[in-house]
Amino acid sequence: SGQGVLDSLKQGFGSGKKQPWYAAIRVAYAFVQAGQLMDLNSLICEAPCRCDPLFQWGICQLLGEIAVDAVLPVSSRQQAIVLLGRLYKEDPDWGKDESVKTWMLTIIDKLGSTTDQEVAAIARALLQEIATDASLITQHPYPLRSRLPIPATSPILAKVQDIPYLEYELYKLKLQRLQEYDARAIYVPPQAKPSLLAKDDELFPLQEKVQDFLASNRQVMLILGDSGSGKSTFNRHLEHILWTEYKRGGPIPLFINLAAIDDPEHDMVTKQLQFHNFQEDQIMELKLHRQLVLICDGYDESQQRINLHRTNFLNQAGQWDTKMVISCRSQYLGPSYLDRFKPQSTDPYKSTPQGLFQEAVIAPFSKDQIQDYIEQYVPLEPRTWSTQDYMDKLTTIPNLMDLVKNPFLLLLALEALPDVIKGRQELSTIRVVRIQLYDTFVDHWLNVNKKRLLSNTLTREDHD
Repeated sequence: SGQGVLDSLKQGFGSGKKQPWYAAIRVAYAFVQAGQLMDLNSLICEAPCRCDPLFQWGICQLLGEIAVDAVLPVSSRQQAIVLLGRLYKEDPDWGKDESVKTWMLTIIDKLGSTTDQEVAAIARALLQEIATDASLITQHPYPLRSRLPIPATSPILAKVQDIPYLEYELYKLKLQRLQEYDARAIYVPPQAKPSLLAKDDELFPLQEKVQDFLASNRQVMLILGDSGSGKSTFNRHLEHILWTEYKRGGPIPLFINLAAIDDPEHDMVTKQLQFHNFQEDQIMELKLHRQLVLICDGYDESQQRINLHRTNFLNQAGQWDTKMVISCRSQYLGPSYLDRFKPQSTDPYKSTPQGLFQEAVIAPFSKDQIQDYIEQYVPLEPRTWSTQDYMDKLTTIPNLMDLVKNPFLLLLALEALPDVIKGRQELSTIRVVRIQLYDTFVDHWLNVNKKRLLSNTLTREDHD
């Protein structure tokens, strides 16, 4: 426990070749890496070597690194700055050595220029309160490096060793992917049916079916749908959910845009991980010890004709342990498409077990889903029409409601409708076809972007 380590320090832990301040600093870093900030606070207050300037230097550096660590809660990062200020202002044992005071001012000054305004504001306010001589601030300080928690299962004393943290890189990837997800994007949970030949009344929530797949022994789930039916939107939403729910040691979601991968039929998992800056030893550790959920988007867009599960040796002995969710446009496939997706043994003399594959076909929007989509669409920008206005127009114009059961065509219709009906009184006489939606949408898009350009003051160099 944290208290046990602190007691060990008081009793002389680390009193061999290393100085006491060194052992205490290593333990302090271990507390931060384990997320035990209360234990860190106790260590700062109670460590036998707390008056040692070297210990104080190290603690100041550590508090600065907590403050710049984007993974930690903002409140924890702000508290690190507050603690730094309290030590500077109120602790009589802290900073008797003038170099420590200088170092504290330098760190606070550096934190005041960080891009995170919630953190920078606290640092700037503190600096104005305590800094009486700007010349004390060092111009070229030792850099502050953000640090992330490592798995909490490791023993505290083991954490003070130089252990490489794979979970650190995974946490960075999680943070990156969650930040890249557009939370304002319109998302209506899709319904699906079990196959292309299934009846349209055999529908189920696609998200629930995918969750059932992930909890099963099956290896591949194929998601089919028409162009613009929302396959990619669903895939990104699925990745967002899996990263949000991710626990250390659990299955790792990996979104793969197949069209962006060079030669995805070979080593596509390794290539995607390399794109995310994982090192060879980390990739090997993932391959040997972890399960990945591969969310493979756009089989048709990458012009694939082969079985990616087989050519990448997925779920073979000594290879990647995966669950594959792969999407494809329905029109891209011929009648014998299942062999492109079903798991197959790479050993011609070994049969593949049955029941490792399932599929789902995204269904057209229902009227309720269309209304749900519009309710999310209307608040995105200032509009003169309400949700009910859009629904009335879609219902009144002949055949338009059937046309917009596709999410992409629905978006085109919502963008185009104000121009389509401009000056028209009798909506029941309007005929809207798909190409008209495309043309009106393109004209609208060009006008919007032209206005944006004109609203910006561009220099001649910008125009060039």
